[in-house]
Amino acid sequence: MQAQWLQIGHPMKSSSKPAPVLKQFANLWTLQRQPSEKKEWSLEEKFRQAKNAGFDAIGGGTDVAVPALCEKYGLDYVCYINGNEKYKESLKAALATKPARVNVQHCDHDTLPKDALKLWLKLEAEAQKLGQEIDLEVHRDTSTETPEKTYEIADLYKKATGKKLRFCFDFSHFAVVKHLYAPFADRLLDHPDLVQLSRQVHFRPFNGHHCQVPATNGKGNETSEFKDYLEFVDAFIACWFKGAKGGEVLYACPEFGPMGSGYGISVFPNVWKDAVLLRAKTEAIWKANLRKWKK
Repeated sequence: MQAQWLQIGHPMKSSSKPAPVLKQFANLWTLQRQPSEKKEWSLEEKFRQAKNAGFDAIGGGTDVAVPALCEKYGLDYVCYINGNEKYKESLKAALATKPARVNVQHCDHDTLPKDALKLWLKLEAEAQKLGQEIDLEVHRDTSTETPEKTYEIADLYKKATGKKLRFCFDFSHFAVVKHLYAPFADRLLDHPDLVQLSRQVHFRPFNGHHCQVPATNGKGNETSEFKDYLEFVDAFIACWFKGAKGGEVLYACPEFGPMGSGYGISVFPNVWKDAVLLRAKTEAIWKANLRKWKK
């Protein structure tokens, strides 16, 4: 039986239509304490390092220094804000960074889905006034911390607006909540229509018991857990392409939490180097799926 996530979507493959585009962005969070805690790179050096590593964009908070650095290094910006009662101020601050997309970590872990939706509709309306493209991130300690709460919000949104809600998926949280074994795709990509609607995704290697696993073993060899995770990246991208008609831009973040964050553990190798490796692996997976889409 064919997996559900492969069944939805019938892309139009006219040669006159532009191909979908992948833009990978480096998270300033991953770049904390790089290359070391005592000699951390300046903000500009982090932009330079990301550009040199092949990234197309940077992701971070509402820093007024961002637009000039993005222009200097030819990088897009993905801005992160919290979804709360101060959303108007947050959106105005995000607008000042000239973002390609705005990522919203919405409300709190104990916010009821119906209340999260009420605030989201207000936030979305304000973002539309400002011409901002926003995505509701699936994230721990927020209103989307579990699959059940996330998809209840999506259902309530559909009832209220007649449209589907655009998410930024980070499936590491769902995998840990459900303690899944690899392969992960059939359980995690069970809403393929929402995957295909997404324009932002976070790729942080995980397994069913750890929301971050190392890509390498510190000796340059890829871990078996990382190889399992890359199969999921392939499945996600394949699912996403099933809904692509041409010209869509997907912003993807090869992400690792730094040491001291609770994500990076003391025995892990350098998380930035692992992120650079994941960027290259993701690009290769994207290109392979793009070739299939073009046929």
